[in-house]
Amino acid sequence: MQNVQRILLEKISELEKQQKEQQSKTNSDQLSKMQNDQKILLKKISELEKKQKQKKRKAILNFRQNYWEANDCDENLEIIGENNHIVHYKGDYKGWRSVFAKHQIWLGNNFSDIFYYEISIGKMNDYLISFGFGIIQKTEESYKSVRNNKETYAYESNGCVWINGERKGSKDEYSYCIGDTVGIGVNSITRQIFFTKNGLRLDFSDFFISPSFARDHYYPFVTLATFDDKIEANFVPIFMFDLATL
Repeated sequence: MQNVQRILLEKISELEKQQKEQQSKTNSDQLSKMQNDQKILLKKISELEKKQKQKKRKAILNFRQNYWEANDCDENLEIIGENNHIVHYKGDYKGWRSVFAKHQIWLGNNFSDIFYYEISIGKMNDYLISFGFGIIQKTEESYKSVRNNKETYAYESNGCVWINGERKGSKDEYSYCIGDTVGIGVNSITRQIFFTKNGLRLDFSDFFISPSFARDHYYPFVTLATFDDKIEANFVPIFMFDLATL
């Protein structure tokens, strides 16, 4: 009886050992499969990220070169600098005066789906009188203050944002002055318009361009306000703000 019991216990022990080995093998196989699946997923994620970066890089590279148009400028302003990127208020009195870029905004097709440019503030003579910049559908009435014009998207030095001639947002911390770099951009896919200051996107996320934006003639503009005001624009894709973060 004891011998039979011993044999049974040995068989039970052997079966338990086999079960553990089988379980270990199963766990190992499952772990191996999970690790393999994880590698495949990580590879796919890496490939998607690479494609997205390439797409954004292509979008950034397809910007159209632009500059301020000296022949499309208020007489109290002068366009200077090697690339006609600097605007200087040469008049001896106060008053809003505007200038437009040479080329209208091009989006899609052979160009980027994103339009963006920045200005850096070189001189600002009177902080009580704001000046601004942005994009506008150009008209004969656009050469002084343009913020009240329809189809205008502007960002003023007092921190105000104007959309289609209406004041839509204002924050003291968004005001800018000498030494600051500010920007405005449009994403043609989402129709969202965005603003930046010193490389950071401002918290204005609910502003959108008109549905007709892509087919109408919109131009970058800047409006200066007092004698000796000076800004320099950057239309090339080497910006303080990183477009790849959009």
